[in-house]
Amino acid sequence: MYRLKINDDLTITYKPHPDLKHTNNIKFETWEQTIKRNNDSLSQKEEKSISLLQKYCNNSQRTIIDLNSTGKDSMVKTDLAKRAGINFDTYFNVTTLDVAESNMMAKEQGFKFIYPDLTSGGFYQWREKNNIVPSRLNRCCCERFKEHPTINYFGIDDKLLFLLGMRNSESLSRSKYQDVWSNKKWGKKRDWIGILPIREWSELDVWMYILKYHIPINKKYKYGYSRVGCGIACPNYTKTTWVLDKYWYPTMYQRWQKILADDFKNNYKWLIMNCTLQEYLQKAWTGGTYRNEPTNDVIKEYAEYQDIPTDLAQRYFCHTCTVCGKRIKNKDEIAMNLKFVGKNTSKFYCKKHLCEQMEISDDIYNNLIKSSKITGCCFF
Repeated sequence: MYRLKINDDLTITYKPHPDLKHTNNIKFETWEQTIKRNNDSLSQKEEKSISLLQKYCNNSQRTIIDLNSTGKDSMVKTDLAKRAGINFDTYFNVTTLDVAESNMMAKEQGFKFIYPDLTSGGFYQWREKNNIVPSRLNRCCCERFKEHPTINYFGIDDKLLFLLGMRNSESLSRSKYQDVWSNKKWGKKRDWIGILPIREWSELDVWMYILKYHIPINKKYKYGYSRVGCGIACPNYTKTTWVLDKYWYPTMYQRWQKILADDFKNNYKWLIMNCTLQEYLQKAWTGGTYRNEPTNDVIKEYAEYQDIPTDLAQRYFCHTCTVCGKRIKNKDEIAMNLKFVGKNTSKFYCKKHLCEQMEISDDIYNNLIKSSKITGCCFF
């Protein structure tokens, strides 16, 4: 009925959908009618998926492992495997970032749990220890809390066949997947394969199947979410998700906002992202450099945080090493140039090449930074 626009500050504006100007004359189709209208094509896809599962799983010498995230695709894939008469166990990865609804559903469904190595704590402890904020350019948490725990859970000599719910229409990278798929991270020593029985299904196909056969769904879908994976901290979610997070999980949302704010300040990300703190919180944390050059607001905010004049604050932005061309984003590296090369210098050097210019070692370089901070040098 309406187009919803999520603004950067997470406020929402509504606009009537242009195709529905005369809603009094429109009769909407029910889900039952939609399923009936598409039943032939849906049934063909069901049969094809079940045949694929039976082809690779019946009489297989491999142990069949069903991985289920409690997402809609996983639940459909698992139900199809049951209808195919396959003998398998279903496993749920505990990422320590899943919301309670996902963990509870996995327990209610009788799934077996795969836990990550918790000797260093869960996601939040691991993030703090390693000073990491996941981004689209640094998707390290999936590997740490999902892929590696699965690899470590099963024996390297086990012959396994995994039932997976990926679909070609989900992303450009997944559009190339075939019926049989192998994760490169499994390594060459493991004789493991994955089967993708619903890879050719559309999202509409998935929902029609769920409604047609009354498949249990994760409560997060009823809250308005389109995905039910890791909560709050996933950089691949959108502003729509953050609006829902703020409403449904306010404590977790505020915790993550504080983590982002501390990360921004402690790592001087004004100089890295060329954005303000608010811009970072609202959207910039998910990716790389926000803009090529800072705005006046960015420079002013950095100057206020550092308690230095605006003209000096401006000297910290957008420098590359004169020798190697590497961008210098570290605040202390820039400060070393301002102090030892000159406040008004047009030439800046990365740590390696400034050491060469000054003919000093790394240890002396680091000690100069420490002593400059102790004596209250304005550049630091």
